[in-house]
Amino acid sequence: MRAIRRISDALARRPEIVLWLIAAYYVLAVALRMLRSEALNSDEAEQLVQSQFFLMGYGRQPPFYNWLQYGIIQLTGPSIFALSLVKNLLLFLCCAVYGLAARLVLKDRRLVAVAILGVIAMPAVSVMAQRDLTHAIATLFAVAFFLYAFLQTLIRPSLGFYLLTGFAVGIGLIAKYNFVIVPVAAILAILPEPELRKRIFDWRIIPALAVTAALCLPHGLWLLGNLTEATDGTIKAMREDASGNPILDRLSGLGTLAVAILSGTLPVLALFLIAFRRSLVEARTAASEWTRVIGCMLLLCLVAVGLIGLGFGATTISEKWLSPFLVLLPLYLCLKLDAAGADSSRSVARMLFPVAALALGFLAYMALGNVIGPRLGQYNKENLPSGPFLREVLAERADINPAYVIAADPFLGGSARIELPSARILWPRFGQTPLLDTMERGQVGLIVWRENGNGMPDGLSAYLQENGIDAERLATATKAVPYLFSDGRDTVTFGFAWTAGDAGRP
Repeated sequence: MRAIRRISDALARRPEIVLWLIAAYYVLAVALRMLRSEALNSDEAEQLVQSQFFLMGYGRQPPFYNWLQYGIIQLTGPSIFALSLVKNLLLFLCCAVYGLAARLVLKDRRLVAVAILGVIAMPAVSVMAQRDLTHAIATLFAVAFFLYAFLQTLIRPSLGFYLLTGFAVGIGLIAKYNFVIVPVAAILAILPEPELRKRIFDWRIIPALAVTAALCLPHGLWLLGNLTEATDGTIKAMREDASGNPILDRLSGLGTLAVAILSGTLPVLALFLIAFRRSLVEARTAASEWTRVIGCMLLLCLVAVGLIGLGFGATTISEKWLSPFLVLLPLYLCLKLDAAGADSSRSVARMLFPVAALALGFLAYMALGNVIGPRLGQYNKENLPSGPFLREVLAERADINPAYVIAADPFLGGSARIELPSARILWPRFGQTPLLDTMERGQVGLIVWRENGNGMPDGLSAYLQENGIDAERLATATKAVPYLFSDGRDTVTFGFAWTAGDAGRP
């Protein structure tokens, strides 16, 4: 108890320590991700395949996260470390920039630390982001960056801050398309405030818009020519459980929106109640210029999501889609507490300990789950032995380095990228991958898939045909490989085939 008391006193005196603790947490997250499994999650596997190319667009997602991942992999090579570094660095920067934004509008510096901890308290940040998110993480950073630049522009209007805001908007728009809701909501939120409203009707907004346009132009041109590819996947995901009844489908969508709002906000509210107790309840009526602006932004964002869902007939709206908007909640609650003059002397410690338990507990859960799950006959993506399978196949022909690997799924493709960094990886569902050229078809390649008893999947066979390879002339084989951490009890069967250069051509 004495140690906890000393920590509490230190946090009360120096709340900025929180940011160093968060930095240490993300360093730990990178280390544990490297240690817990060599297998890949869905988004990680896709990033490894897509990071072979620097493109203006990557299917249904804007390119910002892919560009960052491409740059890091160019520096470090394809690896779990490169994947985890980008993700956790963005999450840390989100917290750091969010703290800078909070300092602009909060008088109590302890509340700044609480606001940052409130970001970690969000399930999308402490749970989903560590499990399998990429572009949503880039959007969280973009929202924090925009919030800082926007508030600076409102408080200290200068050409530099206007340009910074334009830059932040541009980053957000190439991070994820739903980011556009945030700056629109911000503009609408300051319209009722006479002093702040002047910032909209300022000539400096024109060069800010020019910066935004310059950042978005390359991807925008790509988007115009690939609109269907960029939007179909998202719309299909929103209508995943469509019944065909437009009224029932929309009601279902609104229901999932309500559930997503509750699941995203209740943990944060619960932790704020632990930290402030009665003070939080009493602060509900407190108001200031900034509580009105941030509160209005949050409300407008959620209303906009609901209207978009209704317009597209969405049956499913997930919490991760709301995370860029719900990240405003911790700052809003802190502004309410600041306006009420709430006692924050013990708030940082009261917030830190449960948030740390949540965040560190989930890291431990994922690491232990990979080991304990197989003993109970339960396997997840991080137990898939794609890497060991590829190493066994390559060891059988150690004198040959395939020039390319054609993988039926992203998990095999991503693992092949790590095992064979100099080989070109082709995945049929990533349509922007160039087909094999004449020179490549004349070299040895490797075809890999997960075996289900029916041989090579039809879709893979058709893709091989597109690449000038006759699947019927290939000598296929299978290999059973134990699940990771299963001690050999259960296996996965993979199929593979070597192409012998011209011998594999039709």
